[in-house]
Amino acid sequence: MYAHLLARSLILFTITLVFGLIYLPASAEKIKSERTGEITRQDPSQNPHSFTGTWIVQTQTTNCSGTPLENFSKFVSINAGGTAQEMSNSVPPSQRTVSFGVWQHLDHRNFVYAQRFFRFPSGTFAGTVQAKWSVLLADDGQSYTGEGAIQILLPNGTVVANVCGTETGTRMVIPD
Repeated sequence: MYAHLLARSLILFTITLVFGLIYLPASAEKIKSERTGEITRQDPSQNPHSFTGTWIVQTQTTNCSGTPLENFSKFVSINAGGTAQEMSNSVPPSQRTVSFGVWQHLDHRNFVYAQRFFRFPSGTFAGTVQAKWSVLLADDGQSYTGEGAIQILLPNGTVVANVCGTETGTRMVIPD
């Protein structure tokens, strides 16, 4: 009697296993293709009102009275969910960290992002830099212009300099 039940259980187990091995990969492909389609539909470069994506940016800073201070390039990544990262070539990487920040959609094509990074100009911690950028996205969503207010702070939070900036950004795309 137990041998008969054992044989029956083994047959059911084998059928279930074979079904699972056939059905699950097919289901996984369906899920995979559905997710790929979802990503394609949400491609930021296809939405002219989306700020999310990675931007190649050219930045100019002044002393806020019009005297030029710096002209440098940076990459800015704007993430869904409101976070941002930035890395520039304004100083060597040994003198500053990557910048972390947040962003917000104000209306139609207007956005704001704020960022902060640590400074190490002589190899030791010297404070932070924080910036707030107001951005106007182009009609086609492939570029933007921005104006910024930048503060240089000591480790205790004291502001030692205020700097102004302008920038132009171009959406990074996969090359042909």
